[in-house]
Amino acid sequence: MDKPNLLIVGAGGVGAVAAQKAAQYHVEFGKVVFASRTAAKPNAIAADAQKRRGEPGAAPLLEVRTVDAKDVGAMTALIRETQSDIVLNVATPYCNVPIMDSCTEAGAHYIDTAVAEDEYVENAAAPWYENFEWPRRPAFEKKGLSAILGIGFDPGVVNVFCAHAKKHLFDRIDTVDIIDVNGGDHGQYFATNFDPDTNLREIKEDVIYWEDGAFKTIPHHSKEMEVTLPEVGTHKVYSMGHDELHSLPKLLPEAKRIEFWMGFGERYLQVFNVLDRLGLLSSAPIEVEGVRLAPLKMVKAVLPDPSTLAKGYSGKVCIGCDVRGVKDGQERRSFVYSTCSHKSCYDDVGSQAISYTTGVPALTAAILLARGIWSPGTMVNVEELDPDPFLDLMPEIGIGWETQELPLDGSWPGRRDG
Repeated sequence: MDKPNLLIVGAGGVGAVAAQKAAQYHVEFGKVVFASRTAAKPNAIAADAQKRRGEPGAAPLLEVRTVDAKDVGAMTALIRETQSDIVLNVATPYCNVPIMDSCTEAGAHYIDTAVAEDEYVENAAAPWYENFEWPRRPAFEKKGLSAILGIGFDPGVVNVFCAHAKKHLFDRIDTVDIIDVNGGDHGQYFATNFDPDTNLREIKEDVIYWEDGAFKTIPHHSKEMEVTLPEVGTHKVYSMGHDELHSLPKLLPEAKRIEFWMGFGERYLQVFNVLDRLGLLSSAPIEVEGVRLAPLKMVKAVLPDPSTLAKGYSGKVCIGCDVRGVKDGQERRSFVYSTCSHKSCYDDVGSQAISYTTGVPALTAAILLARGIWSPGTMVNVEELDPDPFLDLMPEIGIGWETQELPLDGSWPGRRDG
């Protein structure tokens, strides 16, 4: 049986990692095509991947193409022309809908790492997946095409951790706290670790979390706690709305609460708050000297490109799920997590850990789809699939994971300054 062709769309920080890893594991695919709106970034990434992974005189590991991912006609034509069987969407979430529609039109399987967004709508009602993704499930199912949603790290691996906990660690899950802490230092006064348009917007919006059978909403940064995590130490984290919360209640209907928490340093919050109060984080376009532009787009334009942060980035990240519930009649609290060093990620693919922890899971899912191990033949959120093959393979591709048993009183062992 011929191996499927892979098309990677998007050449930002995550796209660079996915492309590098696809080049490393190119034997899993017939060919790998790497596409972006312009050619400069994918050409540079492809050249670096060839230098790292290719044999002297061998054929290119990545075939570079250009495409406007928001143009369904152009995307459909590219999928057909390259005979791509799997499309890995690591572009901006604003591209999800046209790429999904192109896949159903051209007959390709689909993978993404984040929920779709309307570029000019803030504080969309929960669950977000009902707006664009889930209504397209019948189109994928009708053609027997697989669509695996939200398989970065968060969303993505944390969803898989929840599925693993449900399958292996708990008979009943009561609460899930998804915790994301970046204990690293990139040396910049203020920068975002991935697309500022997406990152700053999600922090600015109201917090959505699941509690007592319904989605609840509170203002951003209005709820905080301290955690002490492996490798990164003690940090203050804030409740935040996030993609994975919008599908996990289907996996865990018995859970009393599911909540996402992210760590922020004081300087980051100070700059963020000033930008927010000045209205510079708005996604709604305004007119300035005859030009209409969303203020957030301007902020993005003056901030460092996340892909440039990798060199010299020190420290580690820790992301995991603090799960509480019952196993064999006894209360249990387990932390299922991964840690990554920014330096080791840079040494591997020239990336910082935030991009790495999104790109590696996405490529892991693509390999499982290529092997036919994950083959739902319809649209699914990743936690609907068997977690075991994924958690077996991901360490080989680049990210390990562990489970730590935690005190039932809610405390954290090994408390120290991060």
